[in-house]
Amino acid sequence: MKRALNTIARGLGMMAILSLLLPTTVFAQSGDSGGTVALCGVLIVLLVINIAILVWVVKDCQKRGASAGAWLVIVLLFGVLGLLAYLVARPKGKLVPCPECGKEKPITDPICPHCGKRVV
Repeated sequence: MKRALNTIARGLGMMAILSLLLPTTVFAQSGDSGGTVALCGVLIVLLVINIAILVWVVKDCQKRGASAGAWLVIVLLFGVLGLLAYLVARPKGKLVPCPECGKEKPITDPICPHCGKRVV
């Protein structure tokens, strides 16, 4: 699952980078390079922020035992609104290490979402 998410994220990143190069090529021929450079800079910053948000959501889902793939798609499609929905819906509570597998789990969960062992 983790490998599939990484592959999806890389593919989306490459598509976004390639889509940023096309306007640069088109506008570079029109002679207005100052506005184009600024626009591309803003788009690159927004792309980096979105990728950072997606990476954080996937890692947080994995720590809390939520469905990382589903939340990745939701946040990818809806952006900040998807992030807000995740923050409202994610499992609450402090994360503590599971004594069996060592991965972090919510303190309120009696069963570890990673190894399935009952821990108290």
